[in-house]
Amino acid sequence: MRIRILVLLLVLITGKTLGQEKWSLQQCVEYAFKNNISVKQSDVQLRLSKVNANQSNMTRYPNLGGSISSGYQRGLTENPTTGTLESASYVTGSMNVQASYTIFNWHARKNTIAANNLYAQAGEAGIDKARNDVSLAVANAFLQVMLRREQARISEAQMNLSKNQLSNTRKLVNAGSQPELNAIQLEAQLAKDSSALLQARALVEQGLINLKAFMNFDFSVPFDIASPEIENIPVENISDLQPATVYNIALNTQPLQKMYKLRVEAAQKEVKAARGYMYPSLTAFGGLNSSAVNAKYPQFAFSPPDTTGAFVTVGTNKYPVYAPSIKPVGAAGIPLFSQINRNFGQSVGLSLNFSIFNAYTSRSQWERAKINVLNYQLQGEQENLNLKQNIYNAYQDAFSSLQKYQASQRTVEYSQKALDISKRRYDIGLLGTLDYIITQNNLYLAQIEEVSNHYDFVFKMKVLEFYKGQGIRL
Repeated sequence: MRIRILVLLLVLITGKTLGQEKWSLQQCVEYAFKNNISVKQSDVQLRLSKVNANQSNMTRYPNLGGSISSGYQRGLTENPTTGTLESASYVTGSMNVQASYTIFNWHARKNTIAANNLYAQAGEAGIDKARNDVSLAVANAFLQVMLRREQARISEAQMNLSKNQLSNTRKLVNAGSQPELNAIQLEAQLAKDSSALLQARALVEQGLINLKAFMNFDFSVPFDIASPEIENIPVENISDLQPATVYNIALNTQPLQKMYKLRVEAAQKEVKAARGYMYPSLTAFGGLNSSAVNAKYPQFAFSPPDTTGAFVTVGTNKYPVYAPSIKPVGAAGIPLFSQINRNFGQSVGLSLNFSIFNAYTSRSQWERAKINVLNYQLQGEQENLNLKQNIYNAYQDAFSSLQKYQASQRTVEYSQKALDISKRRYDIGLLGTLDYIITQNNLYLAQIEEVSNHYDFVFKMKVLEFYKGQGIRL
């Protein structure tokens, strides 16, 4: 009954993967590029860098601004259009447009623009670095699923071997050729092999979950991979991947090294810009302005001159005095556009700006910029050292994996021969069941180790190829 339950569970686990679309490594990597959170974070940083670069590029053009204002005044106040003090209530309005452009500032603007453009390029290299990390992680997870599938296949073959051996032994026991103990021991071994297969299948599912995590793939959606044969995966000759050669290539191809190189160049531009801001700058400026009020002014009517009843004596002659008649007839304001035209003003000029003392602000900024260059240089040197260490370690790991894989191949070969001899002896009763099971398990473990070493060797070689700038190819 126990064996039947185990077999049923195996069928259920196997049935989950039927009918699903199988993903290649390339599809998995491309999906991860679009959905992995680390790649998205790098893309956000790139967009911020591009915003800064675009903003600094716009400083090549003049600054242009304007304002429109309006207000209410009451009582004795200055009329903004006449400049006289008046006791009145009126609404005022003004408008102006200003423009300015820095003619020369010792190339501070030019170097700032260059620095921000270089930082944006470094951000693009940062995305490439994040993609490289993700592609390595996805490839490793992909190969882990392939390895666990192969281990599950070996476990299934081991279980079928135990099942067939139990069937043959049961026939011999029923015929009286072997004791019942032999069949019981084989039944225990079959149960153990079935449990190992279940565990191997579960590890396959865990491997798929890990792969989904790197891809940021929905865990609830069915997913499976198209596993190429491990023997068909192209692997370069390890003698063609000498660490010194790979390192020299990686210095020019790895995005992390490119990123720090660009950051150093950008920081050096910032040093020049900070030094330029310490010197005077020449700026041109200009403006247009006008104003208006809604004040009303009294209106008068003039009549022809008439006698006033007074006389002026000139010698012996008297002359009547005439005066015009002036009468108030109301009040009226000046039209808006007439005021705007009458009050229209223009200004243009040059401005020389310089700092005599600003608490060492400019000089401190210059010093910080120089220290920032040194910081990026040290970080770049450290990353180059890490890269060299990683490449040399990867080469040693690949070489060691090759030795282990070749040794495990010989172990499988000898274990298979030992099992063949043990089976012949067991069939004629010259070998006990436990001894036969031990020999069989030795082959099983040797096969598992061979498969593990083979996949480990392939991945280590792929890491070396990756550092050589060939990407991940299966």
